[in-house]
Amino acid sequence: QWYQRRVRGISSPPPHNMFGFTVLSLLIQLTHSVSVTSIIVETGTGKHDGTEDTLTMTIYGSKRDAERISIGKGFTAGLRRTISRSTPDIGTPECVVFQTSGDDLWVPKEVTLNTIDGLSFSFLNSRGFGLSNMEKMTSGWAAAIGFCTPITESTAGKPRTCTIKTRTSRTKHAETDNCLLVPRIYGEHGVVLGESMDRMNHDDFKPGALDTFTYQNMQNVGKVKCLSFNVLRGDDAWLFSSATVQCDGESVKTFRNSQNQWLSYDVSEGVRFIKMC
Repeated sequence: QWYQRRVRGISSPPPHNMFGFTVLSLLIQLTHSVSVTSIIVETGTGKHDGTEDTLTMTIYGSKRDAERISIGKGFTAGLRRTISRSTPDIGTPECVVFQTSGDDLWVPKEVTLNTIDGLSFSFLNSRGFGLSNMEKMTSGWAAAIGFCTPITESTAGKPRTCTIKTRTSRTKHAETDNCLLVPRIYGEHGVVLGESMDRMNHDDFKPGALDTFTYQNMQNVGKVKCLSFNVLRGDDAWLFSSATVQCDGESVKTFRNSQNQWLSYDVSEGVRFIKMC
């Protein structure tokens, strides 16, 4: 899921983005180091927007990730809470993903990251999408909600549909039924985050299977350069042989897992992140 973004109040007219949220473009290019010192979380004011479940957040940066930061529990409706958390230098923030420990719905209103050098990054949930492990995508619920750095207005194109196809290896035990993955597509103008690769009522990632994941109204970041997968949770490793990306108006871009790298949240079985260019 995607959120509106403001940086020190600098904004420009909003292009469309992936899941119908409004995204404000940046008028500046962030190239310096970024270390987060605090997080301000504001929960929506709806009757059922609050949650008692524990929430975690992962910040994806251009240098490194700050993984599964616990931001606590007890986010009642309308609550605005400041949480002191320190991260290492993550470089330019690319994406942020939230997860929950339970099935209780949580609807954030706004999230702000404050950095050691005084920058503030604010993200507004303009469409009221919610976080819950009890996924109901037709109602705007998801097991992981997140957002990426918007591209500048000068490079933004019309929103488009992108399709990711994965081919699971036929190697023994390559299949998985417990590995929650989130893709990132890197283009010549930025990066976009895809919805979790877990189709409802469908058994994904069987041996040798070709699985297709379609993302509509995706922010246009230009010609596809790279593709990455992040494992958010799960204890069952997955091995894929290849993945392809095709967005409107572009030819198919194929990425191969040439090192036969296994993916798993359990680092004794594989890695949590792979990027292919």
